Amino acid sequence: MSLLRNISDGLRWLFRKERVTQELDEELNGFLEMAAEEKMKQGMGRKDALRAVRLERGSLEVTKEIVHSASWESFLGTCWRDLRFALRMLRKSPGLMFAVILSLGIGVGANTAIFSLVDAAILKPLPVEDPDSLRVIEWSNPEFPEGVSNINGDFNQISGDGVQASSVGAHLYRKLAHEQTVFAALVGIADPNPVGIAVDALPAEQVSLQYVSDNFFQGLGVLPVIGRPFRAEEDRVGQEPLVVVSHRFWVSRLGGAGDALDRSVRINNVPARIVGVAPPGFFGLRAGQWTDIYAPLAMRVAFQPGQSDGAPRGEDDSDWWVREMGRLKPGVSETAAKTQIAGLFRSLAAEAMNLEPKKIPELITLSGRRGFGALNARDASALWILVLLVGVLLLIVCANVANLLLSRSVVRQRESAVRLALGATRARVFRQHLVESGVLALLGGGAGLAFGSVLARSIHLVIESGRDPSSMFDLHLDLRVLACTGGLSILTALLFGLAPAVQAARADLNDALKAQVGSVMGGRLRLPKLLVSLQIALCLTALVAAGLLGRSLENLRWVDVGFDRENLAYASVNPGQAGYSTERLGPYVERVRQELARLPGVLRVSPVEVRLLSGNGNLSRVSVPGRPSSIEKGVVAPTEAANVNSVGDGFFETLRIPLTAGRTIERRDIRPNADAVVVDELFTRRFFPNENPLGRRFGFDPKDSNRYEIVGVVRDTLYNSLRREPLPTVYEPYLPDVRDPIHFAIRTTMDSARLAQAVRAVVASVDPAVPLIEFHTQNGLIDRLLRTERLLALMSVAFGLVALILAAIGIAGVLAYAVARRTNEIGVRMALGATASDVIRMVLRDSLWMLGAGILIGFPFAFAIGKLLRAILFRLEPLDPWTATAALFALLVVTLLASWLPARRAVCVDPIVALRYE
Repeated sequence: MSLLRNISDGLRWLFRKERVTQELDEELNGFLEMAAEEKMKQGMGRKDALRAVRLERGSLEVTKEIVHSASWESFLGTCWRDLRFALRMLRKSPGLMFAVILSLGIGVGANTAIFSLVDAAILKPLPVEDPDSLRVIEWSNPEFPEGVSNINGDFNQISGDGVQASSVGAHLYRKLAHEQTVFAALVGIADPNPVGIAVDALPAEQVSLQYVSDNFFQGLGVLPVIGRPFRAEEDRVGQEPLVVVSHRFWVSRLGGAGDALDRSVRINNVPARIVGVAPPGFFGLRAGQWTDIYAPLAMRVAFQPGQSDGAPRGEDDSDWWVREMGRLKPGVSETAAKTQIAGLFRSLAAEAMNLEPKKIPELITLSGRRGFGALNARDASALWILVLLVGVLLLIVCANVANLLLSRSVVRQRESAVRLALGATRARVFRQHLVESGVLALLGGGAGLAFGSVLARSIHLVIESGRDPSSMFDLHLDLRVLACTGGLSILTALLFGLAPAVQAARADLNDALKAQVGSVMGGRLRLPKLLVSLQIALCLTALVAAGLLGRSLENLRWVDVGFDRENLAYASVNPGQAGYSTERLGPYVERVRQELARLPGVLRVSPVEVRLLSGNGNLSRVSVPGRPSSIEKGVVAPTEAANVNSVGDGFFETLRIPLTAGRTIERRDIRPNADAVVVDELFTRRFFPNENPLGRRFGFDPKDSNRYEIVGVVRDTLYNSLRREPLPTVYEPYLPDVRDPIHFAIRTTMDSARLAQAVRAVVASVDPAVPLIEFHTQNGLIDRLLRTERLLALMSVAFGLVALILAAIGIAGVLAYAVARRTNEIGVRMALGATASDVIRMVLRDSLWMLGAGILIGFPFAFAIGKLLRAILFRLEPLDPWTATAALFALLVVTLLASWLPARRAVCVDPIVALRYE
């Protein structure tokens, strides 16, 4: 009750102050009258009695102040007055306020933008019900599982540690889901697939489709906002094709129409009916990849038909393509769940595939809070490096703002001293200055929120440039990002506000009140100079990081790829999505090729399965007759692997890959079961060293090691990565497949914009039902491959330049203030015969001392960040001398430029004016 009474009294004082003050006056006056009456009973007159009581009890105003200061509402009241005073003081210094808010906006905004990216890519949980109870089920095995012909999803087959993956066969998944009892729901998911979808009479467009189990939406607690989820009987081969569309697809492609339910669309030219619309914000189970369409697992047979060992595609036990994610039942421990599901998996796998117990993979359960993840280790490291860089930038901003406020605090030292002399406590003065810093931090946080929003969108454009529209992070300012901005604002207020507040509260009354204009006012600016040295140290760190990342990007851009990448483009179509059969596919490809070749400015055209340096590729095991191989053990050794690419005739001439021996792929080789292949020089060095490779045979299976004959050797090229050591490459004759997109390599003299327009027209003229799904130049593909490196380089260079500018402002500000404080000293020196060069040397000495101290402090940090970047750098040492020299030179130039204006002002000091106050 006492707490409630205290709160009630405080609220009355805040909102009915005059009434409460009147009641307190009446109470104190009543007490005064009672005490006076006691004195009057002792024989004193009323006037003397009142005077005696006042002498004994003290001033009523002081008593009222003591009563008010003992309550919590008094603290709020003084804070409100401090806030109003802070706003008045800031209005008197608009230039300072603008500089501080701009600096804080840059620092806080950069951190906000990077946090929004890290949050979306790494931290934010799936948009489902209770994501912490989800578990991803994976398996590991020393060997490629016996009897398994294909594994989809994230797995590493070329490894001395064996194979690890998260997918199983569709039949095996269904048995597991039916017999397990530890998960409230065990859902099955396939990786998203590109498909062609036609709405009404419009041309087909490529979208992302994901096959899911019938309990997918119910198990995740994500129910459609319109319509219904799938039913168990609908996940069966032969049933009517049904789909649930994403909210994004519903709005963008169907106009958000209320009659979307039961509407018919064509997926890969197969009719399907819409039964539901997923809720907004639900993107699937992989961060950064948006799924447009969801279909039951069994619909893979209908939408992407094919054969695998005689069984429909997706229903073969040897085809492992279904990932698993379960939701733990309440009260079930992690250990109990893993024990049951692992035992059940072993028994079901042994039964379904007739495996020996020692050959059955071991199950692993992982947290499913973030889904299956979309970032590889290098991209995740890049994000954390950006976090480090923006953290360094924020420290530089705080040091710079602290210096500005310290200079202002010294100017206001007489004001602080007067307030202390009039009775203000040092804590009160400290709080007043801290409130001013808080106001600046709040305004800077608002500016940072606006700047962070713009920067986040810019980063989004850099990351997603050239990527599939279905692969995008959702970067927007939600409550988590707002909380980050608020926390950063509070942190910055403490970081840059404490030093000025402490300096103001520790003001020496005698020195401050006796100080005159131009006097030294005590001290040698040690703290401001230390802060500038710290800025220089952090700036050196940022510049070294920017230099290393920038030079590494340039090294990657100009690496020799082994072919002519200029004036080379790729056009991509997918006739299979428009219902083309294998028989119709060959003539279609040849007609498109001929029409493209007739375009003015087009020199050569050739179809190809894998576009070089697109990030994709095919990997196979190489088996040479008569040689032992670890392939028979089930694991591919790196020395036995080779890249495989299917290419049309004229491919090498189109890409200008030099032929070093034999011949290239010719028209007569383009036929089923052709055995002629072309290999690169690395292939011959690895598999046929010191031999003539022409006419030699090899295969991709130990049981068929005589399958292919080498008819030509070409120069080595980079296949799908600019960083990794290249593997040998095999080029086989190209036969198009209805399940895969077709890429046409085009050598041209036209600019890319005109060529894209012409190619789109040609594709539409051959068959309007088959759209151009992608068009990229070779350099565009390489830039897309380098988007992580480009983002790091751009951001680090931008942050480095901002850090350099802030360091220059810090140096110039401290030197200008030091010159102003030493005006009398400079006047005396010049009156006694000091020359202009002597004065300039005096100013430069201070700046060079700060620079030297900053470099000494910063070198360990620069060394550490170089080591941290080692895994990302390409053909560059972490302690690259040219980068370090360039950073030091930039700092030296900026320091001298920042010192020029203060030095010039010092030289212009008139001794007579400077000594007038002495």
